Amino acid sequence: MTRKYILRLNKDLCIGCGICAEICPKEAIKEQPPSIYNGRLKKKPKIDIDIGSCIFCGECVVLCPYNALTMTVDGKEIPVIVQNEAFPVLSREITVNEHACYFKPGCKLECKDSCPIDGIKIDAKLSEKGEVTRVSNIQIDRHSCLYCKICESNCPIGAIHVTKPYQGSIEIDTTLCPEDCRACVDICRTNAIELGKNGKAVVSPEFCLFCSACQKVCPKQAINVKRQWVFHTDVDAAAWLTALKKLTSHETVMKELRIKSGKKRLSLVQRRRLDVT
Repeated sequence: MTRKYILRLNKDLCIGCGICAEICPKEAIKEQPPSIYNGRLKKKPKIDIDIGSCIFCGECVVLCPYNALTMTVDGKEIPVIVQNEAFPVLSREITVNEHACYFKPGCKLECKDSCPIDGIKIDAKLSEKGEVTRVSNIQIDRHSCLYCKICESNCPIGAIHVTKPYQGSIEIDTTLCPEDCRACVDICRTNAIELGKNGKAVVSPEFCLFCSACQKVCPKQAINVKRQWVFHTDVDAAAWLTALKKLTSHETVMKELRIKSGKKRLSLVQRRRLDVT
């Protein structure tokens, strides 16, 4: 039976970070450079997909930090490589202690107002002075959520917890930053980069997705982004290790293998103890 594969790219959500191009096993995705004029981003980087070379594995869909890629197989939205247990699901989660929110008067709805994608909807009762007296019906658009932790950081009562899939580092050599340039600020979807009082870029690593889009648009190569770890469900497959090496480094792959080996040894010891008892 012939199966119908469809890979879609939402160009509005894509910022051209290039993660998909980095990991594509068939090199079916190519990056196009940005356009910068007078220090401003006039055209963001973009990607082109060669459908003729694509094998519809779905690795790009799993790893896209902006949910810009989707794939359906016979109308079902699940990447083939995950379905075949050859690739993990990234650990992306946001939880809200709604009970704490409901009975916390004085909330200024910082989580809703600070969300960079307008992905949080809240029903709130207001006093005659316009102050929030009760919060109810908190809705989070988890399909669009970037898991950037901005809402978690802005919640005054610690009612929100966000799990980011990528862990890494970002460094900016501001001595290289051209005067009046803000291309990195323009491209950043989570507002992790802002301009300081001196006109130079200031980064908040806790909100960074480590996608490296800012690094790609910087005209002076002043930004260095490194992905050091990827949180994900357990999987034992060569395809994932290959992608992980492209995403991070050989050292990260070796660390993951050591962790897997340790888990296997622990499981073996536990089984032997059960056999003895």
